[in-house]
Amino acid sequence: MLWKIPPYGIALALACSTAVPLQGQVKNEEYVRAAVEGAPERVSDRAAVARVEPGGKTSQLRTGTNGFTCALFPDASLAPVCADEQGWAWLTAAFSNRPKPPSTKPGIAYMAKGGVHHAMPDGKIVMAASPQTKEVKEPPHWMILWPLDPATTGLPTKPNAGGSYVMFEGTPYEHLMIYQDPKMLK
Repeated sequence: MLWKIPPYGIALALACSTAVPLQGQVKNEEYVRAAVEGAPERVSDRAAVARVEPGGKTSQLRTGTNGFTCALFPDASLAPVCADEQGWAWLTAAFSNRPKPPSTKPGIAYMAKGGVHHAMPDGKIVMAASPQTKEVKEPPHWMILWPLDPATTGLPTKPNAGGSYVMFEGTPYEHLMIYQDPKMLK
């Protein structure tokens, strides 16, 4: 399958194209059980669950009542993610390789089981896997999916002991990562 891929979307395209067979092997009931592990129960027990299809299309497996949608991240990790309406629009735009997210206000997403990212030798997080990058496991975290310019906010652009940083700096998919277990939030 060939897609028009923006420079910052190569990793997402690879993730979507390689994860489809993996996701296709997960039965709907197992998929739902795994996907809702992405957020605290008070969020995930009332969230919709969607399966991400090739090219970023989704199919709903369970309806929800709280505006959140949970899925398995479409890469080899199959990490569970749950996002509110704005966050889900942001994520599906990324999964679909759109040039930028359609969000008009900040979204929130939880990844209570962690995930993975790709880092350059200098530690910069990039969206595209390449021979120069290494895959790094992420701890449980949550995200504010909205551009945050590190130059004006003073926020770091690499994982650090403080636990928060701006991921994908300089791209339309720039967002705040908060390394804190969402299931521990009160």
